[in-house]
Amino acid sequence: MSRTAWLLALACAAPLDVASPQALLVLLFGDKFASANVQGGIKFDVVGTTLSDLSGAERLRSWDLGGFLEVKLNTRLSVQPEFTFKVPAGAQSLPFVPTGAPAVDSAFAAASNVSVTRRLGYIAVPLLLKVKAGRFHFAAGPQIGYVVKAEDHYIGTITRTDDLTYAQSLWSRVNRWDTGVNLLGEFALAPSLGIRSTRIRVSWYHSFGDALSDAPGANDSFAVGFGLPIGGPKSTQK
Repeated sequence: MSRTAWLLALACAAPLDVASPQALLVLLFGDKFASANVQGGIKFDVVGTTLSDLSGAERLRSWDLGGFLEVKLNTRLSVQPEFTFKVPAGAQSLPFVPTGAPAVDSAFAAASNVSVTRRLGYIAVPLLLKVKAGRFHFAAGPQIGYVVKAEDHYIGTITRTDDLTYAQSLWSRVNRWDTGVNLLGEFALAPSLGIRSTRIRVSWYHSFGDALSDAPGANDSFAVGFGLPIGGPKSTQK
C-alpha cells in the first residue's frame, strides 16, 4: 500500500470529529501544491498537558493531529505554519472543588478517592520560523488557539472503584482564545530528501495567560511525534 493510501485509510478510521476536511485535503491534494520550495504534510503527536501554577495538577496524556506547510526561504531557513485541529489541554488529579449543585456535592462528600480531571480542547495555528543544521531543525514562533471543549470530570468511589462520576461544563468560565509560544525540534530521517523528509518531532507550548477567566492555570504541553510529508515531485529532492 502506498504512503498516501495508508494515511487516507488512517484518517478514515479516525473518529468523525477528528477526520477534519483540512487533513483530507492534505492527503488527497498534496501533490498539487508541493514544489521544490513548498511541502505540506500531516503531523501526529503524543501529548502530555498540564496547567501551570495550578496546585496539585498532574500531566494528562492524550494526542494531537494536524497538518503543516513548510516554505523554504533559503537553504537553512524556512517558515512552517501549522494547523492543529485536535489540541488537547488540561490536567488531572486536581482537588475537589464544590460544583454548586447540593446533591452532587453531598454525594462526593461521602465518597473516597475523589479527584477532578480538567479537559480542554482547542484548534490551534502555530506560525514557526525554522533553522536547519544538518538532520536537526529548530523552530519557534507564536501560537493562537480557540477553545472547542471545556469541562471538569469528577470521579469518586462509593462502593466500587470510580463508580461516582460527574461532568461539569466550564464554557461560561473559559477564555475563548489562548495564545503563547511554541518551540519545536525536528530530526530528519532522510535528510537527502530535503523538505520531503519524514521527521521526528519534539515540541513544547506554553500559554501567556490562564485557561479560565476566574482561576489560575496556564496551558503547558510537551509532545513527541512525527511529521509525514504528503506528495511532491522528485525535483524537491536536494
